[in-house]
Amino acid sequence: MSEIDDVLHQLGTAFVAGLREPGYQLISVHAHGSRSQTYTQAGEPALVGRWKNLDLDNAMTALAEVAGRGLVVEMIGDPGGAYTIHWSRDAPSLPARIVLDEDYRLPGHERPPVREPGTSDVGVTDPVVLAEVERLVGEFVARHHPHGYAPGHTEEEILAAEQHLGVRLPEDLRALYRLVHDDHGESGLLDPFVLVSLAALVEWNRQNYPGYHDGPFDRAVIFDCEPVGHVRRVSSSNGWITFARDYGSNFAAVDLDPGPLGRVGQVVTHGRDVWAPVEYVTTSVTDLLRRAIATLDDERPSPADPEIRVDSIAALPTSAQGIVLHTQAPVRFGDFAPFTNLRSLVVRGKVPLADIDLPAHSPVERLSVEAARWVLTGLPPTVIDLTLAGNDEPAPVAHLAALPNLARLDLSEAAVSDIEVLATFPALRVLTLNGRQWTNVLAAGRQPAQLAAAGLGGSAGLGDTARWAQAFGREGTCHTITGGR
Repeated sequence: MSEIDDVLHQLGTAFVAGLREPGYQLISVHAHGSRSQTYTQAGEPALVGRWKNLDLDNAMTALAEVAGRGLVVEMIGDPGGAYTIHWSRDAPSLPARIVLDEDYRLPGHERPPVREPGTSDVGVTDPVVLAEVERLVGEFVARHHPHGYAPGHTEEEILAAEQHLGVRLPEDLRALYRLVHDDHGESGLLDPFVLVSLAALVEWNRQNYPGYHDGPFDRAVIFDCEPVGHVRRVSSSNGWITFARDYGSNFAAVDLDPGPLGRVGQVVTHGRDVWAPVEYVTTSVTDLLRRAIATLDDERPSPADPEIRVDSIAALPTSAQGIVLHTQAPVRFGDFAPFTNLRSLVVRGKVPLADIDLPAHSPVERLSVEAARWVLTGLPPTVIDLTLAGNDEPAPVAHLAALPNLARLDLSEAAVSDIEVLATFPALRVLTLNGRQWTNVLAAGRQPAQLAAAGLGGSAGLGDTARWAQAFGREGTCHTITGGR
């Protein structure tokens, strides 16, 4: 018995020991960790057992040790003790996803160009700005931090850092570094942020840019920061220069490439508690200093989730950018016409009827609908990401070809009568279908020509996933072991 088989038998034995009903578990182990989910026999995500035994923990730890470059496991069992385990090192993931074009990014998610070293602006820090920042730092020291700070940097040191980065820092940030080396004592000078050293700033920003560095299956919509228009609506920017951190894996950056209503040098934040690539903080580093002096230790509210979850739209503000509607009542999309900032609309609950008719001026980019019957009357040209699911009778989708920006489409949970027409969709780059749909598309030679990524939805098992991967020219070896009674 191979080492991996031995570990999987341990895992299978521990899995069935905790089962309360027949079911299965999907496990993906990769270099950055693992993920798993249990399902009923019908394929519904559910907690089908209760596991608190050390054997399962030990088996999962051992699985990570033998996973190597990656491993996908499908474990099927019943409370009687029998189990069947399929495993593969070749399956891309569960759910299965294959990236065919590693360079492709969804609209608005393009990688920013690499900054070239060097800058033509070699002047000294603006003396007026330097004097104001010196006054503010002095006031903060007098009020809150009598021990002061380590001496700052010379003009030559700041210029050398800028030459490495390929940008000139805002005058007030230059001034701050002239006066303060860093705030390693976490005094609150830029509350709630902590100024890092100039060397750390260079190291953080030489190659890495804040924001989302995402792939074709990640979140498509980028919501507007508030106030709207101050920050460009992009997933990442080489104009965001990180210079400070907080106490909870969030960071502050100056924005050198702002939106039309913003200003160069405004401060944005990114990190764990930020729902968008970045969120707007304030107009400048200078203003951040003033705020810290006046309101040190005041509670700073975290950015709100721009997506609102409701069971009725009656009380929703028309300024909502994202809506997740949980309902079992019919939905008329015309009711969303007053929501002029709406970029993402998700309908959950398998409503009996969804009349999908949005005005042409609607800014919606992402639409996800689960309905027993949906009628596609009209969609705006802004739609980038569309998921249709749940319909009981097959429906045509040919008229979706008229959407000029439809880059990502998921029909894996939908009944579609004309699946072969997808090859005619001009902008389609990311497509998720179920096994039968993919079989029909590939057998007919109707795969979209410019496909950058493909997903296998539905309830496909690991064996089906491996065969599907082979259809795209990927390795697809799948192994099976059994055990128990």
